[in-house]
Amino acid sequence: MDRIKRIRRKLTKPIIFSGIGVHTGERTNVRFLPASDGIYFTRNGRNDIKIEASIQNVVDSFHGTTIGNGTINFSMVEHILASLFAFGIDSVIIETEGGYEIPILDGSAAEIAEKLNNAVVESHMDNDNDTVVIEDPFIYNNEDKFCAVYPSTKFIVSYLISYKNYPELTQMKTIEITKDKFVTEIAPARTYAFLEWVEPLKKHGLIKGGTLENSLVYSKDGLLNKTPLRFPDEFVRHKILDFIGDLSLLKKRIIGHFVVLCGGHTTHIAFLKALKKVL
Repeated sequence: MDRIKRIRRKLTKPIIFSGIGVHTGERTNVRFLPASDGIYFTRNGRNDIKIEASIQNVVDSFHGTTIGNGTINFSMVEHILASLFAFGIDSVIIETEGGYEIPILDGSAAEIAEKLNNAVVESHMDNDNDTVVIEDPFIYNNEDKFCAVYPSTKFIVSYLISYKNYPELTQMKTIEITKDKFVTEIAPARTYAFLEWVEPLKKHGLIKGGTLENSLVYSKDGLLNKTPLRFPDEFVRHKILDFIGDLSLLKKRIIGHFVVLCGGHTTHIAFLKALKKVL
């Protein structure tokens, strides 16, 4: 695999937002603070807490990606990490106050992408060759789950979703990921669930903050939300959003064509851990 230098970007001024965690139901205030190198999560007033956004720090991937050290964990990090990755920002301190779960907002990354679009960013050429150009296919299989990356001259993601009980929701999307396409075609896609998931998730102590205002909910009768879909294939677009967030945990830019069939956070993380060993 070939490696090339790239331009690094960092914030020059803080970005602030707040909201409710979809799983905890707790309000969390979040600040993106300028940093010199790397992406780290910390707590307001706790200088002893500094968790790097990296694949080795993933501690849970059940209905969201959680990073931490086993004692202090930050959950639902994928949407903000996807946004930072798409904008090429790889140096930031993410400081939380209140809860440890990143707010779900409206279920998408649209608000974060808008804030980053209006942010003042400083750029410089990096001396590290940490952009990887895929030269040979890398394939990961686990039962009916499939992830792979193939050689390409661009960063492309193809994603397929398919659900046995909902054949009408079989969706496939292929897209080259650029900042502009992320903002308009991926970031607005909202998270989703099926009605039959709701009670089991509640029994797990999850979705305490879940509402039809921050999640798409689908049943045998169709979409329960009164607001229309933002895209006909909004579900699979959201999966691509999640995948980009998980991919960012490799801390590398990868030029290649990623293909994911019937994936999810757990499959993403397993694939990326395997891929990391050969990069």
